[in-house]
Amino acid sequence: MSALSPRENKILAGLHPHTRRHAIALLARYPSLHVSSGKRTARRNKEVGGAIRSFHLSGRAVDFIGTREDLSFAYRMALRMRVGVGCTGPEEAFLEDLGEPNQHLHVAW
Repeated sequence: MSALSPRENKILAGLHPHTRRHAIALLARYPSLHVSSGKRTARRNKEVGGAIRSFHLSGRAVDFIGTREDLSFAYRMALRMRVGVGCTGPEEAFLEDLGEPNQHLHVAW
């Protein structure tokens, strides 16, 4: 895993433990990815146009940025990844391509 910025470490620290485990495993597999969003306040979620019942509000969602190719590979991996007994995989996962540099992978565990 590439060195994470202080901001990325802070985002990871605010995630639900199970979500953090998945995020770290995905970052280890795809070191070129970066964490762009994690747990949000209701106000911040509204500011960014997040869903009313967003998994970001409980720290169960994380967004990654990177190249289109790496995001695509990471998306497919996130769908298959299990990090422990009883892990069923993501609640939701999608690639949002709003054009460079606003493409990202959203995954909620």
